[in-house]
Amino acid sequence: MDESKLYLGIDYGGNAVKMGLVDVYGNLSGSASQPTTSLMDKVACRAFAADIAEFVHGLGVYSSELGGVGMAIPGIVNHGTYMTPNVKADWPLLFKCLEQAFSKSSVAVLNDANAAALGELWMGAGENARSVLLVTLGSGVGSGLIVEGQVVFGGNGAAGEVGHMTVVPGGRPCKCGRKGCVERYASARGVVQNFLEAGQAGGLDEAKFTDCVPLNDTDALSVFEAARAGDPRGKEALAVMADKLGFALAQVACVIDPDVILLGGGMSGGADLYLDPLRAAFRSYCFEACKTTEIRCATLLGDAGIYGAARYAMLALPRDSSQRDWLDPDFGL
Repeated sequence: MDESKLYLGIDYGGNAVKMGLVDVYGNLSGSASQPTTSLMDKVACRAFAADIAEFVHGLGVYSSELGGVGMAIPGIVNHGTYMTPNVKADWPLLFKCLEQAFSKSSVAVLNDANAAALGELWMGAGENARSVLLVTLGSGVGSGLIVEGQVVFGGNGAAGEVGHMTVVPGGRPCKCGRKGCVERYASARGVVQNFLEAGQAGGLDEAKFTDCVPLNDTDALSVFEAARAGDPRGKEALAVMADKLGFALAQVACVIDPDVILLGGGMSGGADLYLDPLRAAFRSYCFEACKTTEIRCATLLGDAGIYGAARYAMLALPRDSSQRDWLDPDFGL
């Protein structure tokens, strides 16, 4: 790793693409974002690469000063194949365009949750740990796993998919095609469904019901507001979330035994309402030796993916120059 170089981290999300330049000490020297667009042809991919190059050059940095480019994408990365159902991109073509734009830098690619976990381990709430599980709580439940400082991908690129662990056999249908996944109970969508089912089940004190009701199927904020106002539907929704997620994390701890479990994503903003019950549920379900495992909130927030992608580029082995022959010399930007 060349300590004089800067590394470009790109966090390609479903709604926005974030980018930043990071040095080997974790200093972020510049960042930007732009809306996510469909990148399915050569023209679109070249334009995207040109935008990224303009960002880098706008900071007074030349391609020759980059030590590498890391890119986090929302899906499964497995030995050169990519499954990203929530975004549309021709990934091999896009990587070619980026490598052409930064002719001295190869692109190191990893899953976005793994990138966030690596970023938190390096410069965030996982600092000084060796093994970290990061669980991102948003419209779905993602997760990234770092063991002994190394990103764990698994044989099929699906290591650490906590969101699709079964916590209720035969339970709610999941978009993955299975039933009872933790995502269906602990994501924003899951919490909203918990809230609605709690209200329909009866047995709660309706006199304490508030006007804080979800406006759509991912409006967990309204559930948080209801719980803060003492609405029993909100309290029950978060109790179910804490129980199911705590059960899942307890099973992971038996296998991985991470130093720390971190919670990120948009729903971590309401952690004051469910963090203690989650810790209690985890301790009630987990193996005795794992009961002291810390569960706490991530700290890098929206920049975690940038840091992690850049860090992954730093740690990636340089590509042999002979492997760059596939670059089309007329592909230039």
